[in-house]
Amino acid sequence: MFYLLHIIIVSCFTHNVNVLAEFIEHHAKLERDGEELLLCRKCGADVADSFYLFSKQSPGAQKIEKQNIFGRHNVTVQTLVNPFGVKFEVVTAEKARCDNIGPNQGADSWFPGYTWRICACPYCGQHLGWTFEKTIHSSNEKPAKDTFHGLILTNVLGENFTDSLIMMPKMYKM
Repeated sequence: MFYLLHIIIVSCFTHNVNVLAEFIEHHAKLERDGEELLLCRKCGADVADSFYLFSKQSPGAQKIEKQNIFGRHNVTVQTLVNPFGVKFEVVTAEKARCDNIGPNQGADSWFPGYTWRICACPYCGQHLGWTFEKTIHSSNEKPAKDTFHGLILTNVLGENFTDSLIMMPKMYKM
């Protein structure tokens, strides 16, 4: 800790403030073990943390694959198709910041035993995916999550991706 404090103090006196800010940001990202915030693609608000991604496979998935995304390895990405034939690539998360819209729907759920509602960004209203809530509670079943979220990949971005888009060119740094 003393070493880190020493580097910060030396940086303040020998380099500009941008170098110090980059160092602190880099150190904070290392402490999170590569995990990323998931951001709303429309407004950029943080809506989930990749720490909470988990594998909940739908028996109705058209395709299931493992991908290295959002700072995580082997994240389950599944292609789900709604009754109108629209395909969605979805990841599942234990927690997400959502405004749940409308009453719970039991029809056409991709996850048997769960109802669903639209999950919208609480800041701009963008459709992020769905919130699934367990409806069947049986003593014979192994414990399962009562609520989880299916997030549409095309409606969220990883924070590291957005950081790469807004990096300042070196010629403008002081």
